[in-house]
Amino acid sequence: MCNDVLLFDDTGELLPDGQVVAPHRGPARMPAFSSRTLPATARDSAPSTSVEGTRGQERAHTSRVHNYLLGGKTNYLVDRAAGDAVSAAFGSISLAVLAGQTYAHRVARHLARQGARQFIELGVGLPLQPHLHDTVQAAATADTSTLYIDNDPIALAYADTLLTDLTTGRSHVMEADVRDPEGLLAAVREHGSIDLDRPVVLLAHALLDFIPDDEDPCGVVAGMLRGIPPGSYFSLTHSAADLAPQAWAAAADAYGRHGIALHPRTGEKVERFLTGLDPVGPRLTTAHRWHPGSGRTPGSVTEQQAPLYAGAGRTP
Repeated sequence: MCNDVLLFDDTGELLPDGQVVAPHRGPARMPAFSSRTLPATARDSAPSTSVEGTRGQERAHTSRVHNYLLGGKTNYLVDRAAGDAVSAAFGSISLAVLAGQTYAHRVARHLARQGARQFIELGVGLPLQPHLHDTVQAAATADTSTLYIDNDPIALAYADTLLTDLTTGRSHVMEADVRDPEGLLAAVREHGSIDLDRPVVLLAHALLDFIPDDEDPCGVVAGMLRGIPPGSYFSLTHSAADLAPQAWAAAADAYGRHGIALHPRTGEKVERFLTGLDPVGPRLTTAHRWHPGSGRTPGSVTEQQAPLYAGAGRTP
């Protein structure tokens, strides 16, 4: 794993040494959950001891592995072992994960500048700064609202602590399962922080490649898109099986040995998620090369180093 976490700028160039963010200082023990250590707003979402025992320290979790790969501290020994195994199998996996994280903020910032005001992030994971709601609010000319959705109790406990904005009410956290799009959207309506009668931005980053084909990820996306109004946006990232087939196969095998099922897909299959949408920027490209405008010079990172697809579209 890299000792430093680097960022891509808005042109896709990898920032040089000296512009390094969040240095990784080696593994640190993740604190146990306790109602005394969480703010009152998060206590109801804190996982029980039994949840911690079965899903916390004994089995790697996608969100915490990604947190580790990005240099974060919110992870356990099992997650670090999984991250090290994946890194050994796919040497630049941290760069690919980082490219996806940076793209997520780039596309959200662009859409906020274009007038988008409501954002729904599907699959929160374990948040690292900068937070999405801060990014979009800084780019917008009016108040924004961001709703973070996950179905994992540990991710929800941390998200509720770190992402709920009680001062301005601009960001909220909600539990729902993306594999039930109709139920999820009904829960969003009931929650009330997002008005589904007005355009929204749906963000599915580092999510769809963890849904197997037999759970119909295309149907999941189609169900979500049917439930949001015209003029809404959808953005995704996805592991690119055809750009680095051996690397992703090795990574999927390493993930699998640690109880995580990863499903890399080809560009042709990933593009199906964007069917019927008007492209925003490049329809589908690698995350570090995605830009809303034309004439930008791609970064020096190759597609094989960061083989992660990214794309966005607007509902007609």
